[in-house]
Amino acid sequence: MKKTIQQQQTPSFKWTSRIIGFIWIFLTGCFAILNIFIFLQPQWIGDTLSSPRAGHFGLYSYCISTISDYEFECEGLWLNFGKILNAPFAVATFFVGSSIILILICLALFILFLFIRSRLVYFICALIQFICSICLLTALIVYPSGFDNDTIRTVCGSNVNDFYLDTCQIRWAYILAIIACCNVTILAILGFFLGMKQPRKTTMNSNHTISKYGELNEAYDDRTLTEQTTIQRY
Repeated sequence: MKKTIQQQQTPSFKWTSRIIGFIWIFLTGCFAILNIFIFLQPQWIGDTLSSPRAGHFGLYSYCISTISDYEFECEGLWLNFGKILNAPFAVATFFVGSSIILILICLALFILFLFIRSRLVYFICALIQFICSICLLTALIVYPSGFDNDTIRTVCGSNVNDFYLDTCQIRWAYILAIIACCNVTILAILGFFLGMKQPRKTTMNSNHTISKYGELNEAYDDRTLTEQTTIQRY
């Protein structure tokens, strides 16, 4: 037990922990971009070669080809829920939008690594990421219940029903949403794991001084102290 605690306090362990933490932060930023992209794209479901008309549908917007030619007429704004096709699509829009707001808050909280204990920051951000995964999962489950719609039937056929698209198919934006949900769930688990690996209390480095800022600076202090000790020996 003592050996494990001492191992956690070594500069090499701290730098390894920081590198994994930076990767976690980078992947969180990638998820935020992916989440926004999923929200904006009207390619959750769409036509196939056997569909009566060409068209595709997203969370709040959709595009349907005109009868006379292959030009698309698009409608729907995320600021106006009244123009969304039905309640399930509106609910899915709300939850995906909520996940975007939450992950942006999570990114803003990363600045706290410089001022407070990283253990607390990891736990807070991991909790936010877990809530994001719940929001995305809810949207993925609720969205197919809105397929039973007359506008969707004009593109996908008269046999369209809840969770059944007839001649249409799931498109890449919906698949990306599934991947994003799995991604943020893994990030939340990793965040909790990194938080558990951080010391509970403030620890002193070898020159008996406590870092003025957060965990990121402690690792730098320890490395600087090690280099100074090496230089003095020579």
